[in-house]
Amino acid sequence: MKDKRNKKVMVIIISILIVLILLLALTYAYFTTELFGSEEIVKVGTLDLVLDETSEGISLDNAIGISDSEGLSLDGSTFELRNNGNKAIDYTIYLDDNTISDTDTRIDDMYLKYNLIKNGESDGAYLLTTIGSNPNRILDAGTIEGGETNKYNLKLWITDEVDGNYSGQVFSGKLRVEVSQDKPEGVDVLLAKANDPSNNDYNNSSVEEQKEMYVFNHSETYQTEALTDYRYIGSNPNNYVIFNDEVWRIIGVFPVVNAKGKTENRIKIIRDESIGGYSWDNKDISTGAENNNGKNDWTDARLMKLLNGGYENEEVGGSLYYNRGSGTCYSGSNNGTVSCDFSENGLSDEAKSMISKVVWYLGGKDSRTTSNTGEDDYILERGNQVTSNRPLSWLGEVGLIYIGDYSFTFANGVSDTCYNTVVSCNSSESSNSWLYKGYRMTLTHRQYTYTDVFMIDGNGTMRFSSVSNTIGVQPTLYLNSNIKITSGDGSSESPYRLAV
Repeated sequence: MKDKRNKKVMVIIISILIVLILLLALTYAYFTTELFGSEEIVKVGTLDLVLDETSEGISLDNAIGISDSEGLSLDGSTFELRNNGNKAIDYTIYLDDNTISDTDTRIDDMYLKYNLIKNGESDGAYLLTTIGSNPNRILDAGTIEGGETNKYNLKLWITDEVDGNYSGQVFSGKLRVEVSQDKPEGVDVLLAKANDPSNNDYNNSSVEEQKEMYVFNHSETYQTEALTDYRYIGSNPNNYVIFNDEVWRIIGVFPVVNAKGKTENRIKIIRDESIGGYSWDNKDISTGAENNNGKNDWTDARLMKLLNGGYENEEVGGSLYYNRGSGTCYSGSNNGTVSCDFSENGLSDEAKSMISKVVWYLGGKDSRTTSNTGEDDYILERGNQVTSNRPLSWLGEVGLIYIGDYSFTFANGVSDTCYNTVVSCNSSESSNSWLYKGYRMTLTHRQYTYTDVFMIDGNGTMRFSSVSNTIGVQPTLYLNSNIKITSGDGSSESPYRLAV
């Protein structure tokens, strides 16, 4: 039996009004039919119901009833059903009664005939009663494959086959499409809200249909091929999501490599607030560092071991955040520690089931004084310039943002200074980034040093810091590629909700 646990019936209604007005005179009757919509396109998931606004509806002077041949010759009104995704969708199109005035009388379906042309094929002329009664009049039903479009033409007329007194009576209806499909994957939901690559003028209010994520095409780097990712930029985009029963933010959608070497688009998220201040690393010479100020090797960093699973045997900090534990964590220089408790805000079992283990790139950046754009930082972070004996990448679950992630939030005119030279970003401009949260550590290390990494300071300026410094930590991770968005619109009032 087909598994329907992830099935949900979704309904889209486009206000398409079909109005028949009948006025009798002594020698003739006047009859009009109009089809129009208050929305040109109504969307649900990857499905669009599109009304052709060029359609002029049906308007004619004629006898009270007309023959089938005359009805079939009417122009009719057109609409389309489009599947913009890559998965087949089951659908049913209904013709429902619409609300009419209290002073109007609804004409009986027995007096009406219809003709529906689908993709150029006519199904003939039939009484409206043959497709059921309101609200179960089924115009069409079936499966529409991914990438396909069904084109329809609907005609309605009063039949000359039935006698009756229907003077001044009204028919008003609307199209309803019910869709039964697997909930779309979260990646698909977000990508449906991404701007066209040509639409990159964030501040231009005249740009029509501004959407939510922006497209960034990246050139080949030392570690990656040419890739395209999708990012949220600006001060407060609709990128709120509930994860781990907390508010997190979506950085964007990125093509990343998993543990099996497969590249797939995944949603990258960051906890909206810090889990507290801890050291990136604070080893000294006696515990494995090149000097007493810590070691900027993320694959062996004490913060990495705090955030990720598999380090439960560590006496201090090992996997405490990952396992909702409590104890002591590393903070301050020379192996310093503080008490820490993640029993309330550590990762739940449900949250851990949603995280993807992927490749994180560990290329270094040379100096805070170098003028690098967000794209320059992206290339360096995926490059091969690292401190001696430092690895180029790491396979893991929970990390931190890159400097490039922060820089890109200022792209497309939000703040040219912060995007082009993060070192020159100031407090008045940093508020243009939703990622700005004051002092925060990043994953990007300072090459040619053994102890420095880059951070964002209280003014939103990029600077380097010793890994032993106590800085706010915002866990960052990639979700599994099959994670679904079950509800919400991404706003702070209605964050996205996730499900496996």
